[in-house]
Amino acid sequence: MLVPGKTGFETGRRIASKDNFMSIDTLVAVLAIVLALGFDFVNGFHDTANAVATVIYTKALKPGVAIMMSGLLNCLGALLVGTAVAQVITKIIPADHVTLPIVVAVLVAALIWNLVTWWFGIPVSSSHCLIGSLFGAGVTAGGVQGVEWHELNKVFMALLISPAIGFAGGALATWMALLYSKEKENPGSKKQKHYEVMRWMHIFASASVSFSHGSNDGQKTMGIITLILATHFASAGYKMGDVPLWVILSAATAIGAGTIIGGWRVIRTVGTKISRERLSHSQGFGASMSTALIILVASYFGAPISTTHTLSSAVAGGTIPMHGREKLNPKTLRLIVLAWVLTFPVAFALSFLSYTVLRHLWHS
Repeated sequence: MLVPGKTGFETGRRIASKDNFMSIDTLVAVLAIVLALGFDFVNGFHDTANAVATVIYTKALKPGVAIMMSGLLNCLGALLVGTAVAQVITKIIPADHVTLPIVVAVLVAALIWNLVTWWFGIPVSSSHCLIGSLFGAGVTAGGVQGVEWHELNKVFMALLISPAIGFAGGALATWMALLYSKEKENPGSKKQKHYEVMRWMHIFASASVSFSHGSNDGQKTMGIITLILATHFASAGYKMGDVPLWVILSAATAIGAGTIIGGWRVIRTVGTKISRERLSHSQGFGASMSTALIILVASYFGAPISTTHTLSSAVAGGTIPMHGREKLNPKTLRLIVLAWVLTFPVAFALSFLSYTVLRHLWHS
């Protein structure tokens, strides 16, 4: 049965024998794992634009080829880079405070906001959304003791500074690419000396974004599933700091499959609406390469940052050395910034409502 505790309604049975293997709690735990993989899948098709928008709209690659490449490399990134980010995700809510209603509420809130923003073609951060949902559910369930503030502050800092670094990195990398390609003097011409070289450099940079995206975002789902396993299946040997191999494989597969489905609404925004001018290979390379490097460094240090915000900022930064500041589209930029500002409080509110409803159902 479920009993009320200091932090909400804690699971009174955790899987101890075959008799309670198919209990309601266990069924919900299994469904929560499926929901987590669903979030990973949605993350993939929501964030497809992070890697393929620039290569598609510069015609460096055909859309189908670009998306298949991105899906494969997202999967490989999630498989090969490690679990440092997943470990951070498991620490945001204290281990003794985590319950199934909290985890389910986090996933429901994150999925709702991801789907809403995808529908309107707004490139927001799945990471930002997930962190806001964890914070909302944790505080709702346990007050100020419901979250690890030290871990949360580190995550906030990473989410805050990554767009600024992306903007500066995109501007610098594009400027350096333009020095080499001379593309600014003859934009869009296939006859220029370095056109094919820049095209392939652009494709490589795009592939790097896909790999780095999988390395960071794929781990967030691994962290959530690890929370579920350590909370409800502890007697089966699952621990909070240990991400099982099957979790790594399933999360990598889900984000890769979601990427292949493709989020065309967001692709259009990143590829055509941030800048009023057509993207060049130099600009696409600069935005993608700087984004990939930033995210790989973040993954190495376990910082769950936003691929979407970093790349969108890098595309905006790369527009300045190519076309000048006046060619930025202020309407689209305002929409992206507004979504960035709103994501955390909206995710918090959605997880608060989700947890409140689930807690009532659990008690009933």
